[in-house]
Amino acid sequence: MNKKRLALLSNGKLEKKDQATALYTAKYLQSNYSFEPSIDIILNDVEGMSLTNIFMQYEAVLVLDVIGMDDTPGSIYHFPMREFRGLDSSENSDDTGVLGCLNMLESRREVLPNVDLLAIVPDDIEEGRGLSPILKHSMEAYALNIVKTIEKQGFEYEEKEEKEDIETIIKNY
Repeated sequence: MNKKRLALLSNGKLEKKDQATALYTAKYLQSNYSFEPSIDIILNDVEGMSLTNIFMQYEAVLVLDVIGMDDTPGSIYHFPMREFRGLDSSENSDDTGVLGCLNMLESRREVLPNVDLLAIVPDDIEEGRGLSPILKHSMEAYALNIVKTIEKQGFEYEEKEEKEDIETIIKNY
């Protein structure tokens, strides 16, 4: 089976403020950048077999998420799979989340894609929509970090002429 090269998998919950950062950032990237060769940007919170199927379709998956680290909100982290599997992100440790699906595939002796976690430390994960001021301020740096990671994997990128700002992305999502 021919696998696609790369997917961005954004995890988050729109109704939990900063937990939606990865979703907004993925939409920001989709609206403001083009990549060559093209990449798939998966904007929804996918679980279970759909998530497993995503991992089986790609050579590499960049998981975008928030991470519960004891650090300043807005801090950005990049972990290869071997490092992030032991960390506590917003992912549940159940069988339907990213880590559970990777563990299941590994136990079935499936060939796993190259998976990296590109995460940001949240400030406010209470009920509500939108981002805290510090995450809104940090989102562009987070997006650029993701773009540079994609570039290091051999992809070219171009900023689109008509750009959507962060406020518009959040409002229209």
